[in-house]
Amino acid sequence: MLFKTSQIAISLALLFSGGIISCQSKTPEQIARVTELELIAAKQKAEATEIKEFVDSTPDLYKVNWKVCSDGFLDQDNNGCKESRDVRSIGFSEAVLVWGPVQEVKFVTKRHFSPNMQNVGLFVKSKGCLLLGKPEGGEQFYKIHEFSLKKGSTLPNPDSTKIDKLSPEDKVQAIRVAIDNAETEIASLNNFGVSSTGFMPTAAKQPCLTLEKWKKQ
Repeated sequence: MLFKTSQIAISLALLFSGGIISCQSKTPEQIARVTELELIAAKQKAEATEIKEFVDSTPDLYKVNWKVCSDGFLDQDNNGCKESRDVRSIGFSEAVLVWGPVQEVKFVTKRHFSPNMQNVGLFVKSKGCLLLGKPEGGEQFYKIHEFSLKKGSTLPNPDSTKIDKLSPEDKVQAIRVAIDNAETEIASLNNFGVSSTGFMPTAAKQPCLTLEKWKKQ
């Protein structure tokens, strides 16, 4: 977890300036508290340095949103549309962050064992997803979302997606959040054997499968 530098600095300043205690009257508990704050500040500084190095060494991040409408959806909630939001909410999926540049967007269908259904994936050509960590070496098509349509339904138009480049400030914040979430995910996998999202580990990375892996499922 990342700490706010300003709060730590104020606490240290008060302790060292005598605003809370004088140097002559420090108790063992107070000395321990000073040491703790110093360690927190050092940890925060190290984390900030690591994040900056990661940000500087990675390509731009792009946010992928979509609003896909079709009369072929098996369930007709939200007026027959499937839609994302920057932040997940009831009835809406969360936008996906990918390493740019985003070269191409397309919808792909694959065989489904049901005689009345087809699986359709929304794919973008990029260097990978932030969800998976560092960018991949080359550009591939990665699955952003998956839809179930009636067999024979027309594929959605790629124009139903919206691609936005994150500002440098938003990129830093997105990476901070991803790091925090990754720490939670690792703890969940280690302690319980399942993803913190509720999926088994083999399914935790499904939202960003490559096109080839998706077709083989």
